[in-house]
Amino acid sequence: METGPINEQANLLHLEAREAGQAGNYQLAIEKLLEAMKVEPLWAYPVYDLAFTYLLMGDFDNALKYYQETDTLEPDGFFTTKTAIYTLEGEKAGLFPEGLYTFYMQIEWTDEPEKKYHIAKKIVDNVPAFAPAWKEIAYLQTDPEERLYSIEQGLAGNPDRETKGILLLNKAMIFSEKGDKETAKKLLSEIIESQESTLSNSEIAKVALKSIKDN
Repeated sequence: METGPINEQANLLHLEAREAGQAGNYQLAIEKLLEAMKVEPLWAYPVYDLAFTYLLMGDFDNALKYYQETDTLEPDGFFTTKTAIYTLEGEKAGLFPEGLYTFYMQIEWTDEPEKKYHIAKKIVDNVPAFAPAWKEIAYLQTDPEERLYSIEQGLAGNPDRETKGILLLNKAMIFSEKGDKETAKKLLSEIIESQESTLSNSEIAKVALKSIKDN
């Protein structure tokens, strides 16, 4: 936290909660996380893990509630919070099928690129406007033109701020690889200057822009 070091008791409760969650004892995990939040109310991590625990339990209303609380604590981005809110709000409004975010999270739960691609492809085949899945597909593809197509499909899906930033970063790097440095620099500058960019995307864009300029 920017306000200072994490309280030792809150940190221990958070670690115990994660261990309980990994063991499948979700109720104990919830109790520990709530205790940690009382001790360290400005720390987003236990709030984020509480949202994720409710997601695993299929309690999408509480999952959304605590992802929103995480976003309030960390408005410039915190792991997958903005994508979670985008998806769960879409599910609640009937724009996406219920359970989509849980299914999408399987991409993070596997290390095998083929499985990641299969999950993402299955999503876009059924929910073509779901931008985060297009982001994953673009990342896994090797052909520049196919990647650009996937990126444009994702951008057309009105993505959340985090996903949009990653899509634009990938688009910039493709143009850079193709030798169009000016377009790449323009895209990266727009990410850095945009009020919509998350902190992580803005910092990555700065590093990428410096790299292009130095070369």
